[in-house]
Amino acid sequence: MVDFKKLSAILSCLDDYMVLKGKKEIDDMEANMELERAGLLTDSQPNPGSPLRNLLVKMRDANLLPQNVKQAYGSWTIRLSKTMAKFPLVDQFQYC
Repeated sequence: MVDFKKLSAILSCLDDYMVLKGKKEIDDMEANMELERAGLLTDSQPNPGSPLRNLLVKMRDANLLPQNVKQAYGSWTIRLSKTMAKFPLVDQFQYC
């Protein structure tokens, strides 16, 4: 089971890091290094980024992956969540 408070803290930490560095997207290894520096998730020395990848796989399998986290060809990328568009839910039958 995924702890949503920890996930929220992780995403907030990564957003702050990307804003500070002026980046819009980072990979899983860079993200895990920053999370270890912040004390939120320890990194694996033989396999850098492995703990974060394992967490993201669990979230993907439970269909709980945030919109700003993508996996393409085995590589995970995390985008700045402030750049993701928020679309309002429109009820198409509202005026019937």
